[in-house]
Amino acid sequence: MEADGLLLSAQEREAVRRGRALALSEIAPHAAAWEHAGSALPRPVFRAYAEAGLIGLEVSRQRGGSGLGYLCKIGLAEAMARTCLPSTFALNLAQGMATRIEREGSESQVRRHLPSLICGERIAAVSLSEPGAGSDFSAIATWAERAAGGWRLHGTKAWVTNGAHADLALVYAQTEPGSGAAGIASFLVELHADGVSRAADVPLIGGHAIGAATIVLDGVFVADDDLFAPPGQAFKRALTGITGARIHVSAMACGIVADSLARAVDHGRVRHSFGRPLIEHQGLRWSLADVATGLEAARALTYSAAQRIAAGADATLAAAHAKRFSADMALSGVAACMQAMGGVGLRADLPFGRHLAAARIVAYVDGTTEMMRDRIGADLARRRGGRPNPEAPR
Repeated sequence: MEADGLLLSAQEREAVRRGRALALSEIAPHAAAWEHAGSALPRPVFRAYAEAGLIGLEVSRQRGGSGLGYLCKIGLAEAMARTCLPSTFALNLAQGMATRIEREGSESQVRRHLPSLICGERIAAVSLSEPGAGSDFSAIATWAERAAGGWRLHGTKAWVTNGAHADLALVYAQTEPGSGAAGIASFLVELHADGVSRAADVPLIGGHAIGAATIVLDGVFVADDDLFAPPGQAFKRALTGITGARIHVSAMACGIVADSLARAVDHGRVRHSFGRPLIEHQGLRWSLADVATGLEAARALTYSAAQRIAAGADATLAAAHAKRFSADMALSGVAACMQAMGGVGLRADLPFGRHLAAARIVAYVDGTTEMMRDRIGADLARRRGGRPNPEAPR
C-alpha cells in the first residue's frame, strides 16, 4: 500500500483501504467519461465519500467525524489519486473545509454548517483566486463593505474547485482597499443567496472532475455571524492551509505515477519483443527504474513534510521542496511510463492521458513550480555557510 511510508494506525490504514476501494468501484468506471464530457464530479459521489467517512476524516468523533489524522489524509490522497487525481482533489477541498470549520469556526458556524458538510448533503468550496490574482493572493480585488448586521461582498472569483456544485464557500475579500494582506478577511458565503451567480464551468484539460467554476458576487449579504476570519488573521490562516495543501498535492502526484508505473511494468511482463518480455530489455527496464527512483524520492520528501505538519512544526520549506520535486517527477514519470507502453499508452480507455494532464495541473495548483523554486531560493539567500543569514532580506 502507498501509505507504508507513513506511521498510520490500524484504523487509519483501514480508512485508506476503504478510500481506495471506493475509488475503484465508484470513480474508475466513470472517470474517463466525465473527462470526455467535461463533467464535474457528480453530487452522488460526494455522498459516497461522506458515507465512507472520508469528508469528515479529520473532524472529531464528537462532531460526527472519523477523528483521524493528517497523515491518514496524505496516505488516502496517494491511494485515491491512482484512479483519478481531480476527483481526489475535489474530496480534499471538501475535507479541508469541514476540518477548518470545526477548528477555526465559531460555535454557531460549526453548528449550522458542519453536519450537512460531513454527511455529504452540502458541498463546500474555498474561493481565493480571481481573474487578476492567482499566485499574488494579497492582490485580490473582491471587496467587502460594511452593512447593517454584516457585510456586502462584490467581485469575481475564478478557478473555484467544487464551484460547479458548491453550496457554501469560504470567500476571501479585501475590507480596506490599499491595505494588502492586512485588510483581507474571510467569509462563509451561501452560494444560493441573492447576488451570487456562476459563470460557465471552467474547461480544465485533465481536470474536469474538479468542477472549477467562476463565481460572481454582486452585493451578496453576509451576516456578521459568518465572518470566518477577521482582517489581520485571514491571510495568515490561508497561507498555513496552503502549506498543508501543497503536501497533499505532492501525495496525489505520487499516486498518478505509482499507477502509471504499475501498468507499465505489468505491460512489460506480458508483452514480448524479439523473443522475450519487454521488461527484460535493458532500455525499457532502466527507463522504468528511473521512474521508480523518482517516485521513492518524491514520497520521501512528501512524507517527511507531512510528518512535520502532523508534529505541529513549520513545514513551509519542506512543502515547497516536496511539491516542486513531485510536480517535475510526475510529468516526466507519467510520460516515461506512457512511452514504455508504446502505442497502447495512447488508448483512451487507459488513464495515461488523464494522468499526464493531471501532472500539468500539479505544477499549477496551490503554488506554481516557479513559486516553489523562488521560495526555496529565498531560503538559500538567507543562509550563510549552511546557516541562516540574519543580514539577508526576508
